[in-house]
Amino acid sequence: MERVIEMSRIRDRVLLGVVSGIISAIPGRIINTIEYHSGLTDRKYGQLAGSLFTDNIRSPQGKLLGSLANQALTAAFGTSVVYTLSATGKDHAALKGAAVGSLYWFGLFGLSNRLGITSKSKKPLTPLLSLVDHIIFGVTNGILAAKLGHASLFPDQLPAEDDEKLPLFSADQTGNETYLH
Repeated sequence: MERVIEMSRIRDRVLLGVVSGIISAIPGRIINTIEYHSGLTDRKYGQLAGSLFTDNIRSPQGKLLGSLANQALTAAFGTSVVYTLSATGKDHAALKGAAVGSLYWFGLFGLSNRLGITSKSKKPLTPLLSLVDHIIFGVTNGILAAKLGHASLFPDQLPAEDDEKLPLFSADQTGNETYLH
């Protein structure tokens, strides 16, 4: 039975990242919506993502653009977590996901504000609550990616045959160039 389950796990790192990223963003979005409607924060993540492309984030087109941009960011986040786990192993997956989530939060609320890409929040709790949301997002993503990913993606898993292990980096036929899988 366990072999059947392992065979059905995702073997592609990017697909695993997209799936785990989009699914694991759901709790954070729910929490962010509650924070927004409670008046604790003055922006939702879709609005923040949409503001990168348009000033009219409350229009139907702005909301759609914000939602699509936020989905793309969650997919990229998930892929970052998967590659982190692939490089370091899936032990402590929740902690590693939280670390990646903290780095994304730093970029979103630290660097992007400082560089003038996004505007600063008027509510003092917004950055702190966002950190908590991103840690929850990262923890959920790390656990989900570790559960959904095939053992061959992670160095701490020993497949039956060495040929089965998918390398994180590979060389071409000449052995000169390297690229990510």
